[in-house]
Amino acid sequence: MLTDMMGINLYWLTLLLAICILGWLFAHVWVTPVARLAQAFERYTGGLHEKRARYDGVDWHYLEGGHGETLVLLHGFNGDAYHFARTARHLKQHFRIIAPDLPGFGETECDETISHRIEDIAQRLLAWLAHQKIDHFYLGGNSMGGYISTAMARLAPDRVRGLWLLAPGGVRTAPLSPVLQEVSEDRHNPLVVRDYADFKRLLGYCFVNPPWTPTPLLRFLARRASQTSHRSLGIFDAMLNDSAPLETMADGLQTPALIVWGESDQVLHYQGGEIIQNLMPNAHLIVMPKIGHLPMLESPKETAEAWLAFAETQARQSIWDSGH
Repeated sequence: MLTDMMGINLYWLTLLLAICILGWLFAHVWVTPVARLAQAFERYTGGLHEKRARYDGVDWHYLEGGHGETLVLLHGFNGDAYHFARTARHLKQHFRIIAPDLPGFGETECDETISHRIEDIAQRLLAWLAHQKIDHFYLGGNSMGGYISTAMARLAPDRVRGLWLLAPGGVRTAPLSPVLQEVSEDRHNPLVVRDYADFKRLLGYCFVNPPWTPTPLLRFLARRASQTSHRSLGIFDAMLNDSAPLETMADGLQTPALIVWGESDQVLHYQGGEIIQNLMPNAHLIVMPKIGHLPMLESPKETAEAWLAFAETQARQSIWDSGH
């Protein structure tokens, strides 16, 4: 009987091992469809729809939804439009949201030779939005997206009604963050993802309390980032070495702006917010305790409510000014 039991246990152990091996071998087959399903859920709950529009050599992929005045939202380095899907749940009743994948990231396709200087991408976005007949809009951006947003407001102050800067990049006089300290010492750039381990490490830098995300979606995003790591290095170099500092773009800029920064940001030092606030006459700064680099993902409701309150105040001020 003992022999029979050992035989049965060996059978089940062998079967379990075979299932594990087959699961490991074919796990990649399920990653993309499950990730796409997760993205579809994010779009649905955010009231967003996928769209594409080709213009001037760029095949733009973007999310659009909601009602009201237009709010254009720009993600950061190695991000995509879905970074704003959870915040969109709280904004869709108040704004028409347009969130593109920036050239070189997500599903937006472009020629390898286009310039990724912040000023050039800003000009390209302004031209694309004009082509879409979007002439006046509110503009928000996180990290690199905030850097680009400020450049757009500098280039076209008559078109940008207000700025929502979420830990914007490009502040050269701020203290070095842990991530930029690694970059300055010529160690591996944590923002450039080579594999899943790199991606998980980057998430550790970006969040204090990471929002729940299905593992297949994380693996999908890591794989996509690793496949474009060479281009990402070039984009980072153009942002760091070829673009004007954010201080130059923000200095004296009259556009009303809400600056939001996580106090626990390890990617960009939160004291950059004070620097920018002091340069922009109509800027207001909110520092969120126990929040990292991506407040719109880590605390989407609170982040959205801060913007809604700011936009409402600006609208009342505009009515008051027009009446006097």
